[in-house]
Amino acid sequence: MPDRDDRERTEALGDIGEVIRRYGPAASGSATSAETMAQEWIDAGFDDAEEIEDWLRAGCVSAAGAQMLERAGITPQQAAFRTKAGRTNREESIGSKIVNGELSIDEARRIITNEFWNS
Repeated sequence: MPDRDDRERTEALGDIGEVIRRYGPAASGSATSAETMAQEWIDAGFDDAEEIEDWLRAGCVSAAGAQMLERAGITPQQAAFRTKAGRTNREESIGSKIVNGELSIDEARRIITNEFWNS
């Protein structure tokens, strides 16, 4: 009989995999299954499907990218702010721009601070 931890892990993998499938190839990678990507999110310390969906919605499509942003003190809601700042003037989310190397963490913090104080 499987123990409770195995059932919870299997359920979390399924829930996270479903979220990843909803966001399509950008979230699941071209050659990687949703289940493999779900395991990467869990390995990075993210086991809540709703939180992962917040990161994906913010344009942060990799567990490593979300982990980097979280360690920098940037929340999914902040990462979702849209900006034209950075290496390209195309409007994208802060999370997407950071993960793609178009925006530095320091510049993102300035944008987030400005958004907070001027909203």
